Amino acid sequence: MTKLIAVCGATGNQGGSVARLLLQYPDVYKVRALTRNPDAAAAQQLAQQGAEVVKADLTVPSDVFSALEGCWGVFGVTNFYDPKIKDDPGSEERQGKNLVDAALAAGVKCFVWSTLPSSRKISGGRLVSRIYEGKYQVDDYIREKGLPASFLYTGNFFENMVYRSHMQYDREKDAVEFRQPVIKETTTLAMLYVEKDLAAVTKAVFDHWDARADELNHQYLYISNARLTPLDIAASVKRVTGKECTYTVLPTTGVPDRDVMFQLYNEMGMYGTKEIPDENILKLGVKLHTVDDFMRERLAPHLGLPVIA
Repeated sequence: MTKLIAVCGATGNQGGSVARLLLQYPDVYKVRALTRNPDAAAAQQLAQQGAEVVKADLTVPSDVFSALEGCWGVFGVTNFYDPKIKDDPGSEERQGKNLVDAALAAGVKCFVWSTLPSSRKISGGRLVSRIYEGKYQVDDYIREKGLPASFLYTGNFFENMVYRSHMQYDREKDAVEFRQPVIKETTTLAMLYVEKDLAAVTKAVFDHWDARADELNHQYLYISNARLTPLDIAASVKRVTGKECTYTVLPTTGVPDRDVMFQLYNEMGMYGTKEIPDENILKLGVKLHTVDDFMRERLAPHLGLPVIA
């Protein structure tokens, strides 16, 4: 019998990657893609691939309860950059709690929650980013309510080099320019190839839940293959494309909470001394991808550059 999985943010980077992967296994999973705009091109593409596309606004509890009815599993994520959240940052926490309440009411067996730790705790209260805190508060709510769940700690997204245009190829100089706000060239980040690795880990949790629920319940999984500096990423550009890559630190992201988050990285790194890759992800049988994989598969084609290695 197939398991119905509700995927939040199904037209976004995280949710979209999960939905597309699960849709490749129709004998095991049926995907209910949650989105505010079912008419969007990305939503229609998921429908063509076999997803049940459902209109759901996470700020509206009745929407969420209806969307999760009959679901065995849920991939839950909220988006700090959603216009509703930017106007009311507390909305992110409420959206997450709406998901938890709806999952409990629906009798969901496996809730996979994309989250972050508390920036307040990490920095001793000096560097508090609401990008972190809204998600972190939902973790406590999940445990308090006893919802069966696994927590995914995400790394810094490789995809930001594409989606936020951090990387540009200068044809006149025949070189790649890597321009990123706030992050120093020596700052070490736990990096994540969302489209491949977040989706694979989420599917692995769903795959193993029935047999390993006691082990996976309320376990944190750190999705990152390696800790890398911007200079390490520039070196990957050189290895994969043969092009020189320079790094420039920009003064601001334009979003105060994101600036604070990046300064937290500068001062504290990411995830303390946690060994990366996470042994618990390796136990799930997931093979994580490297920075060179991302360069070959996504960044080089995006920049219009040939791959030499």
